[in-house]
Amino acid sequence: MNIKAYAKINLTLDILGLRADGFHELGSVTAPISLYDSISIEKSDSNVFKCDLPELRGDDNFCVRARDAFFARVGSAQPVLIKLQKHIPYPAGLGGGSADAAAVLNGLNALFGEPLSAEELFAIGAEVGSDVPMCMLGKCALCRGRGEKLTPLSGVPKLYITVAIGEGRLPTAKVFREYDASGAKPTDHTGAFIKAAETGDEKAMLAAMGNGFTDICASLCPETREMRSRLRSCGAKAAVLSGSGPAVYGVFPNAQAAMDAAREMRQKGFFAVNCETM
Repeated sequence: MNIKAYAKINLTLDILGLRADGFHELGSVTAPISLYDSISIEKSDSNVFKCDLPELRGDDNFCVRARDAFFARVGSAQPVLIKLQKHIPYPAGLGGGSADAAAVLNGLNALFGEPLSAEELFAIGAEVGSDVPMCMLGKCALCRGRGEKLTPLSGVPKLYITVAIGEGRLPTAKVFREYDASGAKPTDHTGAFIKAAETGDEKAMLAAMGNGFTDICASLCPETREMRSRLRSCGAKAAVLSGSGPAVYGVFPNAQAAMDAAREMRQKGFFAVNCETM
């Protein structure tokens, strides 16, 4: 069985406060994009996980965690061979690990005759990682709580984007620590975006797109500011940090404009790929 594990971007992200359980309360609008990792799953004589990147072959990989969580829930020990080919940069704020876990959970459920309901799969996904349920949903959604409380959204148009990332990497935990230490006030990009989506005001949606981590990430990784500036110079209607960074994306009028921007960003030495929301 071959599966595509689609990355995501945050159209908005607001950090609303620290919860009693140690996690942060979030408000976000997320959307899957057409950038994906490739995963294959098949029954085997023993549990084997293979990845084209040696540094991701350990037992802490999201694919392995999802596999183990699935079989713990169904009470089966059927071994499987999982192969992962990475295309989504990491760690980048694009949900690559979460997308892989979501694909493995959905794939295993299909491979073994759907022993679990959608609700059960989502519950397992939330245990594996906060962004896993959103990646399992596979559509634009309002995400609340740790990110696992989902409300599908309509009225959000397809966006043509260029995703860019430089050499810097930002572990999510570090970004949250620096954000908390900064004393930054909560933003409300999400509320403004939802209001614009309800009226179908695309211009207002673009204006509302933003990320509460933007300033912290620019301090920790200055190239995020540079990439956003370059994307705007390429004609982006919005240039936004995704997740906890350091990936950024620009929104362009059409696919050709996004393709041209990606080519120009690569010429400047950045990883860049044009794609679209799904």
